[in-house]
Amino acid sequence: MAGTLSADAYREVVARVRDCVRLHVPPRSVVLIATRGDEELVRLDGYRAWHFPQTETGVYAGHHPAGSAEAIAHLRDLQEQGAQYLVFPCTATWWLEYYREFAAYLSTVHMLKVSTDGVCVIYELDESAGTDSQAKDAGCEPESEPPSAVEAIPLMRPPMRPQARVPRVLSVVARFGAAAYPGAEQDLDDLFERRMPAIDRTAIVVDNSLPRTFVQERQAGALLGGDNSAREFSAFDRAVDFVGSDIWSYDLVHFATSAFKALYTAYLDRFSGEVIASIIGRPVCLGHIDCYNEAISVRTFHSQHWIRSCFFVLPPADVKALGRFVSVADGSRFFSGDPAEPFRRDAPLSPNYRRYITTWLTGGDIGQGVEWHSSFELTRETLPAFEHKALSILNEQLLGIRLRALGCRLIDVTWLSTMLRRRAASEIPWNTGWRAQLANREDDALILDDRRTALLSTV
Repeated sequence: MAGTLSADAYREVVARVRDCVRLHVPPRSVVLIATRGDEELVRLDGYRAWHFPQTETGVYAGHHPAGSAEAIAHLRDLQEQGAQYLVFPCTATWWLEYYREFAAYLSTVHMLKVSTDGVCVIYELDESAGTDSQAKDAGCEPESEPPSAVEAIPLMRPPMRPQARVPRVLSVVARFGAAAYPGAEQDLDDLFERRMPAIDRTAIVVDNSLPRTFVQERQAGALLGGDNSAREFSAFDRAVDFVGSDIWSYDLVHFATSAFKALYTAYLDRFSGEVIASIIGRPVCLGHIDCYNEAISVRTFHSQHWIRSCFFVLPPADVKALGRFVSVADGSRFFSGDPAEPFRRDAPLSPNYRRYITTWLTGGDIGQGVEWHSSFELTRETLPAFEHKALSILNEQLLGIRLRALGCRLIDVTWLSTMLRRRAASEIPWNTGWRAQLANREDDALILDDRRTALLSTV
């Protein structure tokens, strides 16, 4: 379900979780919910619903536990304060895969009350489960960090060292052959070595010009074939499928295309070990935020900004919650087949979005003083290429929309780097809106004309 989760579908999940709690949990109970900060999930009439995890003041903690021991200790603390049930909506059941010792503790010490696909998992907490001996019986030592929650051996690498603190990053690179950008992989290696030398990085390259069945193991990674059906987005899905459960052995997943240096690139130097470390465990997508001068609409969604798909970073939990990177695989709902009017009249796109896409791909200026590096004239012969790239633009916009629907914040790396020069990561206002982020970058600050976008100031 997560793979196609839209804002409307997420609201439906919230409603079904509420119904499930009301059906299976006695009224007036104290219920913990893995909310990712969504206040709607803790609005449960007749119950005391709390965020999980939370701060001492009861607000969402803003990050996930560092490991199973921390999750168990936090749960026990909240039990002492009166918590009676623990709820994982379907968008948060990755906890039970990632925090394996925590999941074992829950299944051993507490009672599984409900497990409904596409809705939620509910545990009834044992009132007597607050003793150290019970935690030990479940295979978890409360006073020390347990072994890594995931012990899968990554590709072509030795097993993780216990208690390792070097950030581990899975890097997924999409390309179509090596002719267009022959130095892209070396440029990426150099960037990580220069800006993030302490990171333990595994690189998976997906070449969409190779057969999907192609697999070549490399030192610290692999080269895979793809299908190019949705350009980089289908390549990202191919890599995530290939890695499988090994994804949980990484702190973060980095996604890039071979064209990552083709347009504006100054933001790349804002990636550093400090910046990367600051987002580990936080539900954020880190990259460069681009925006249109005016809000657009696609399907039923309004939006104005997005994260560049050529270089961004996500936690594994958000990769898994997203499900698939391809939001639109079939363009028949959008395209007319006529180069004179390439979009269908009934396509679910606003007129200005159609104009932005067409102008950008044919080499025009969309009002920001830049042009696309690979523009072409729109003709009968170039129409397939136009549709293919336009579909990629739609997938890029919908990626940001879907991540926000899942509670994953879009964070501009230049803004974050600016903030980290002034304060610690724990003091960063992670809920800062995209407009404020762009306006408060120390370099390349951007302030939009609010008169044109006042009605859609939050999109």
